[in-house]
Amino acid sequence: MGTCVLKAGDRILFQGDSITDAGRGLPPGLGGGYVAIVRGLLRALRPDLRVDVVNRGVGGDRTPELLARWQSDCLDLKPDVLSLMIGVNDVWRLAGEWNGQKHIPLADYRANCVRLIEQALAARIRQLILISPTTITPENVSPLNDLVGQYDETIRELARQFGAIHVPARDAILSARTDLPEVCWTSDGCHPSTAGHALIAAAWLREAGVL
Repeated sequence: MGTCVLKAGDRILFQGDSITDAGRGLPPGLGGGYVAIVRGLLRALRPDLRVDVVNRGVGGDRTPELLARWQSDCLDLKPDVLSLMIGVNDVWRLAGEWNGQKHIPLADYRANCVRLIEQALAARIRQLILISPTTITPENVSPLNDLVGQYDETIRELARQFGAIHVPARDAILSARTDLPEVCWTSDGCHPSTAGHALIAAAWLREAGVL
């Protein structure tokens, strides 16, 4: 276990798409995915930290939608720690438009992520955590999943560039689907099952120095 990057009283904001959202519309607003698992384990393992966990994931979001709500759903909330997981929908729209949304090319995706990160750092967010986009299809090797891998590499690069913590959620999902194919890790190739969300939560807690 590395040094824990969380401090007592931190507000941790989780941002992203439906994988982060995970049905957060019901009280207490954390959803039933990795965010809720992270909060539960933090309370169990590090009750001394007394962190405030906030979920603002929105299903269907790409980086443009996230940028459009960044002020109200991130900067105005003044988090100490920002955890960002975005990208599968930027890629997925290549398979077909949804609600008028189109595919976001890799260069535009990178530029959008840089804007999100730079605004967050300018707002004095202390710790940035970038989670890899994971998978789209049930097969580990497919055109869409291979493309997500390029977006993952962009997130890894930006984590190095901006001194952020990188959470290799994509690697965790791919490895689990290879090693234990009998386990349902995603419901449709993209959205994690309970086991898949647990994988992401465990990876997040390891990289944050809690596990």
